[in-house]
This record gives sequence, structure tokens and C-alpha cells, in this order.
Amino acid sequence: MNVVLFAVLTLRELVRRRLVAAVALLTLVIVAFTAWGLHRLATAVVDGAPIADAGVRGTAAGIVIMLAFLFSFVVALGAALVGAPAMAESIANGEILAVLARPVRRAEVVLGRWLGTVLALAFYIAVAGGLELLVVRVTTGYVPPQPLTALAYLAGVAAVVTTAAIALAARLPALAAGIVSALLFGLAWIGGIVEAIGLALGNARLADAGTIVALIFPTDALWRGALYALQPAVFGALAANANANGTVVNPFSVTSPPPPALIAWACGWVVAVLAAGVAAFRTRDL
Repeated sequence: MNVVLFAVLTLRELVRRRLVAAVALLTLVIVAFTAWGLHRLATAVVDGAPIADAGVRGTAAGIVIMLAFLFSFVVALGAALVGAPAMAESIANGEILAVLARPVRRAEVVLGRWLGTVLALAFYIAVAGGLELLVVRVTTGYVPPQPLTALAYLAGVAAVVTTAAIALAARLPALAAGIVSALLFGLAWIGGIVEAIGLALGNARLADAGTIVALIFPTDALWRGALYALQPAVFGALAANANANGTVVNPFSVTSPPPPALIAWACGWVVAVLAAGVAAFRTRDL
């Protein structure tokens, strides 16, 4: 019960922050800009004739993937900037001392902060991502193959970064915990690129290095799941052909979704790191 209470308190604190209003306004501006750009694409005239529907939808598919890529960075940065303060600020300002004076376990504080932050980010991903996909559908008629699956994978990215931020904030100041968790996300993305290059060049050591990074911080694997859910089948076929010929490495196209074992690893990673955060907070001298 206390976990739910702290989750609700976390959500209320987020709503009171100006950051939420700023993010909401910026999201609406981006959605409006996307709608304008896609409308111009759908109504464009080339050599006196409108662009064929196949061309419009193919271009829209590429734009959706690019938007999702940028959105994954926004989600990760948001998770770092929201998750770390949710935990660390209540410690820094002494608020946690008043809370722990009551019959409340430290584990309940960590789990409640984590749950509230993850729910807030999942809601944002569903609303912002849903609006963008709706705009694409209305303006171009294009619908990605598995839009809900893609949003679920992006929520997984948010959960991983949030978990890292809250676990680090159990010991570190909010700024340090947020920066480290955001950098880990960037490192994981670079690791994914390194793995792809290693596979394309047939360099096992390079590919293994990228795989190790992906296992240490599994956000890139979840991003690839979102990418696979968004790309049309023809994109995957082109990527498979390019990989077979060893001609190019495309970070915005994958040939298969993450294997179930990797998804299970990501889930276990969240549980393990969250447990480590709870253990670190239990032993912290307040």
C-alpha cells in the first residue's frame, strides 16, 4: 500500500513542476510541425504531378523511424531528468527523514518513486507517440506494422533508464545520477552501432564488444525492437540484402526483432538493478 502511496505522490510532484507544462507545450509544437511537414509531403507536386501514394507512404515510413529515433533520446533524457530527482531531491532536502519517521520501509520509498516515474513516462509515451502516429495516419494514410509494440518497447527504454537513475540516486546527487544514466543510454546506442559494424565486417571481436555493452545496459536492444515494429517489411528485406552483400551498415533498419532471451534479460536487469538500488538506500546514512 505504501508503494502505491509514494507512486501517487511522485505523480503529483511531477504535475506541479513547470517541466511537465514545458514538455507538453513542446510536444504539441513538434506534433503540429510534423503535421505541417507531412501535409506538404502528401500534397507536393513534382513535374506537374502529385507524388504517388506509394512514394508518400514510403517517405512517411522513413520519417516515422527518424521521429522514433529522436523520440527515444527524448524519452531517455526525460527518464534521467525525472527519475534521479524523484529519489535524490527528497534525500537532499531532508524530506525523507520525516517520511521514514513513520512506519515506512526504505524499500517502499524506492519502489514507489520508481513506479510513479515509470507510469508517468509510459503515459507520456502513449500520448505523445499516439498523437504522432495519428498525425501520420491522417496526413499520409500510412500506419506502421506494429505501432503499439513499438510504443511498448520505447516504454521499456524509459523503464531501464529510470531504474538506473533511481538506483544511482540512492547514493549520488540528482545531477550526477541523471547524467550518468543518460550517458549509459548513449553508450548503449554506440555499442549497438559497433555491434552492427562488427557483424557487417565479419569482425567477431568488434561484434562481441557491442553485444557486451548491450547486455550491460539493454536500452539499445529495446530500441531495435521498436525499430523492427515500425519498419515496413520491404525495409527489413533491403537491410537483409545489404548485410548479405556486406555493402552498408544502416543503424535505422534491422532484419529481426530482439530474441525473447534478450527481452527476458532486460526485464531481469531492471529487477536486479532496482534491487541493488533498494539495498544501497537501506545502507545509506541519512
